[in-house]
Amino acid sequence: MKYLSDLKANLTQYKDWIVDWRCLPVRAWIKAAASYRSGDFSRAVELYKQGLSAHPSSPARVNALLDLSHCLFRLRRFDEAEQFLRQASVAAPDEREIYVRLARLQLWLGHSSEAAWTIRSCLQKVSVDPELATIFITAVVEGGGSAHLIQEAHELLRDLHYEREAFPRLEVARLRLDFLMTGSDLAREDLAALASADKGPFEAVVAFAQILLDDGKIAFARQHLHRSLAVSPEHPRTLRLLARTYTEPGIFFEPEYAVQIATRACQSTGWKGMHEMHMLAKAYALSGDKISALLIASKAKDTGRRLLGTYPEARHLEQLIESLSAGTQA
Repeated sequence: MKYLSDLKANLTQYKDWIVDWRCLPVRAWIKAAASYRSGDFSRAVELYKQGLSAHPSSPARVNALLDLSHCLFRLRRFDEAEQFLRQASVAAPDEREIYVRLARLQLWLGHSSEAAWTIRSCLQKVSVDPELATIFITAVVEGGGSAHLIQEAHELLRDLHYEREAFPRLEVARLRLDFLMTGSDLAREDLAALASADKGPFEAVVAFAQILLDDGKIAFARQHLHRSLAVSPEHPRTLRLLARTYTEPGIFFEPEYAVQIATRACQSTGWKGMHEMHMLAKAYALSGDKISALLIASKAKDTGRRLLGTYPEARHLEQLIESLSAGTQA
C-alpha cells in the first residue's frame, strides 16, 4: 500500500515538474526538494549539486541554485551560499529574487555596503518596489550612511508611492534613515510606536532597542531585544546588541556573559561578521582576556579590509587593537 502511495506521489511530482518547467524531471532535484522540506539541508545540498553537475542547462537550474543557496545559508556555509547566488545572477541577470536573497545574506553578515551595491545593480535591471527600497535603505543606514548613498535613498523614497500602513518594514527603514540624519524626535516616537505594537515589525523592535541602548536605557533595551530573539533566536545583530548590554558600566555589567552571547553572534555569521567580532573582542578585553581580544579584533579588522566601504566603527576597532597590542607587549 505504501509503495502504491509513494508511486502515486512521485507521478504527481513528475507531472507537476513537466507542467512547470516543460522538460524532463531531474530526479536529484526532486529528492533534494523533499530533503529541503524535511530540514535535512546537508542531504539537500548534495542532491542539488549532483543535479547541477548532471544537468547544467536545465531550465530549472536557477531555481535549484536558489534553493541550494538557502540550504547552505541554513548550514552557515555563507561563502558557498554567496557563490551559488552569484552563479544564478550570471545565468539570470534580470531575476530580481536573486539580488534580494544576495542582499539579505550580506545584511545578515553585516556587509551593508555590499548589500547596498547589490540592490543598486538590481535597480539597473528592474523597477523599484517597496521590498527593494526597504533593503537598500536598511543597508545604507546600517553602513553608517555615506553621503551619496543617502542621497540615492532619498531619491528612491521620493519616487516611490506607497501606503505606509501596507509596508511597515519600508516605514521602519524610512524612519531609521530620518533618525540617522536628523535625530528627529518624531522619527524616534514613530519607531517606538511600531516597536511596541502587538506583532510589530522585527526591524522596528531591534532598531528601537539600539536607540534605547545608545540612550543608556539598558533594561528597556533588553526587553525589546528579548522580544526580537523570540522571533529570530540566532539573529546576529540582536545577539550583538544584547551582548553590548552586558558591557555597559553599571549594575548590568557582566563581561563574561557578554563573551558568551557575542560568541553566539559570531557563530551565527560563520565568523564573518566584523561587527560581531568587534563586540566579542571588546567583551574579551573587559573580562581581562586580552590575548583572545587581540586575536578576534585583528580578525575583525582583516575582514573589514576585504569589504566595500568603510566600517563605521573602524576607528574604535583600531584604537582597541592599539591598546591591546600595547598591553600584551607590556
